[in-house]
Amino acid sequence: MKLSEKINSGELPDGSRLPSERELARTFDASRAVIREAIVSLQTSGLIFVREKARARVTQLNNPAFLNQLAGAAQSLLARPHGMADFQEVRVLFECGLCRHAARHASEKELERLAKALARNKKAIGDPQLFARTDLAFHDILADIPRNPIFSAINSALSEWLMQQRIIVIQAPIRGIMRRAYRGHEEIYEAIAARNVEGVEHVMADHLRSMSDAYWRSLAAKAE
Repeated sequence: MKLSEKINSGELPDGSRLPSERELARTFDASRAVIREAIVSLQTSGLIFVREKARARVTQLNNPAFLNQLAGAAQSLLARPHGMADFQEVRVLFECGLCRHAARHASEKELERLAKALARNKKAIGDPQLFARTDLAFHDILADIPRNPIFSAINSALSEWLMQQRIIVIQAPIRGIMRRAYRGHEEIYEAIAARNVEGVEHVMADHLRSMSDAYWRSLAAKAE
């Protein structure tokens, strides 16, 4: 079994220390030079963290190296023709699914977190930068509710793009755009709190569609 397979299978769990180079060389019947190359590769992939004079540790999916890889791939795809439109379509499917899950499974504590994020978002109306951050924070909680590290990692990898998009939307020449965005969040929260699984999907889709329209209108206005 390869070392990466031991990590991915959970045989070497998050936070655990790798065996020494000598032990790994003996286990895999390989030279220590080969083991060192493998460790460098694992570190580049974001599977382990290596600190000087200490044994490498297995890292979690949300570690910076792993997220940087995902973010780099996302940026490459976004740079392609129609990349932004493709990602907006993906976002609708992704976030509608997250909302349906939240309406079914969110705990009272998670609903409370969502309510607090909503309150901070409302308070930020009028401050574009702060509103964008609190907007993103509200959606981040939705990605965390399933307690699935892949969802959280994907969401984190897209966070830079999502923040840029939000700022463009908020600065769009559309009267009351921040209040409109907040109202969308409020409706999403209300549907989740009411356990309205079907309704929350429609509310989220309408919210994202409205924000997407504002995004493209803002870009068109800048191009004039």
